[in-house]
Amino acid sequence: MEEGKTWCPAIEFNETDGDLILKAEIPGVEIKHLNISAEPMSISISGVHDHHKLSTEKELIPSQLHYGQLDCNVSLPVEIQVNHIEAELIDGVLTITMPKINVATTLNL
Repeated sequence: MEEGKTWCPAIEFNETDGDLILKAEIPGVEIKHLNISAEPMSISISGVHDHHKLSTEKELIPSQLHYGQLDCNVSLPVEIQVNHIEAELIDGVLTITMPKINVATTLNL
């Protein structure tokens, strides 16, 4: 992929009874180069994937890897607890677990 362009990683979005779970493929990006920000109805991932190529290397086919600035904003189907999200990066997959806000109310009649 062309350097200098902003890209959004491939994502998978699931839920459990209590959490929304977002997974993003970001191989080659270190957790220290990521910024995750949350709002009650959205989550944003941004960061940089640097391209480290030796000056003696010649590209045989056009690269399909993403380099440069990554930026992804995802709207959420329900509100989340923004102060309780957890993120981990394992083997190039970023997993963000976002606890839902319990919006169900019970009426005692």
